Amino acid sequence: MKISTAFMYCFLGFCSFFLNAQNSDQQLKPNNYKEQIVHSYYLFQKHENERLLDSVLRFIKLNEFVIKEDSINSKIYYLKGVSNLYLKRYEKAESYFLRSFDLAEKTNDILLKGTIYNSRGVCVSMGKKNYIKAEELYKKAIKNYVKINELPQQIDSYYNLTLNERKRKNWEKSSEYAITCLKLIDEDKERVGGISRLYYFIADNNFELNKNEEAIQNLRKAEKYAASDDSYVNGFINETYAKIYESKKEYTLALERYKKVNQNLRQTNEKNEGKLSKSFIKELDLESKLKSEKEAIIDTQSKQLLLSVLIIVTFLLLTIVLYWLIKKNKKKNNRIKQLNSDLQSLILNLKNKNHDLVDKKQEIENLLKLNEQATFSRVLKINTYNDAIRKITDDIEIYTENNSSASSYLITVNKKLLALISEEELWQDFKIQFEKIRPDFFNKLKEHTPSLSINDLKHCTYIISNLKSKEVAQLINVSPRSVETTRYRIKKKMGLDKEDNIYDLLSVL
Repeated sequence: MKISTAFMYCFLGFCSFFLNAQNSDQQLKPNNYKEQIVHSYYLFQKHENERLLDSVLRFIKLNEFVIKEDSINSKIYYLKGVSNLYLKRYEKAESYFLRSFDLAEKTNDILLKGTIYNSRGVCVSMGKKNYIKAEELYKKAIKNYVKINELPQQIDSYYNLTLNERKRKNWEKSSEYAITCLKLIDEDKERVGGISRLYYFIADNNFELNKNEEAIQNLRKAEKYAASDDSYVNGFINETYAKIYESKKEYTLALERYKKVNQNLRQTNEKNEGKLSKSFIKELDLESKLKSEKEAIIDTQSKQLLLSVLIIVTFLLLTIVLYWLIKKNKKKNNRIKQLNSDLQSLILNLKNKNHDLVDKKQEIENLLKLNEQATFSRVLKINTYNDAIRKITDDIEIYTENNSSASSYLITVNKKLLALISEEELWQDFKIQFEKIRPDFFNKLKEHTPSLSINDLKHCTYIISNLKSKEVAQLINVSPRSVETTRYRIKKKMGLDKEDNIYDLLSVL
């Protein structure tokens, strides 16, 4: 009995170690640390995952590796620079970027040099507010990206240039960069995000240049590409509409747009709060605090809504009365001007309140981002837990089959391990955790292709999570060829041709 209990504790300890190793995007082990550091660097370049960045830097610090290769050290310095940039330690980040660049020059790592220029541009822009220097760095980054035809990185740098010129209030130049960025997105084909924001930037730039008609044309394009439920972008679009109407002294239309801005911000907050209330609130034990904040926000918004309605009703009544009385008494003109002045003050108050809501929304979005990362980590844990136990039982079965002297106790232990595995329970947990990220994903998938097995459904989650075959193979301990075979079989079940992209189908479900 004591031996059985000791073995069980050892086994649970092993499982705990194995599952903890899955918290990062890859298992980092000292025996091949150089390859893993390089692999982590390229993964971060592609996904910009802060958890991965923290994991690889912690791995390097704890093991105190002595690395002589310039190509690897350049990547380590770059990752340290990005980490300090996230922490807003701009001078320290700049120091690491310069050390990384010196080594990248020696190894002629063009992609890394371009990335360093781009990161230094962000560092200079945010830390020193030196937008001229930032523009030079972004252009150098693009020059390197063009050499290797790296479209996604070019798009990011042109996007940064667009924002940089807006900070300088160089509206025409900002629009030129935005247009170039849109052309590259069209050329890239795979990227669709950011189009509505770029059209919004162009529209807002036109407004600043007093080109209201062109601004409205670009606002319509921004509305076309903005998702109907993307209240964040729609809020900016409505705000620019409001500023245009306000400049034309069409205060009623301006007020209606500012109301929509307020509604957009409220929708964003409510959406994010709803997601947080289902998962992140429970984990961080902040339910009571968020509830009180939510009630305060709702109370404030209710008062604002009531005040807005009263303002509109009052304005309409006064306008009607003044319209009939102005013909009889010219002195009423002064009254109208006073009312317009009051209305402008109310609009300014609404703007200030909207800014407060934007700050709260940003804070909630940051919490939601951390929550989504934690949720997806748990999904990966659930998936690998069953595979780990299954592999152990398979090894025991192979051993007992090949060794006639194997003890009956070992066979008994294997049966107990098998009893621990409940495929149905693990699958249900997997579904619950994953659908926190993509609600109702599996129901829609089964409606489309009822013949998909549980294993097929799991592979579909890897595909929609944008994991490559090699990454999936490493995650579930099979060969990349086996992963490709499984994906080909899923495509056949879905009725897709060989050249069709399964990701495109899954992303619209």
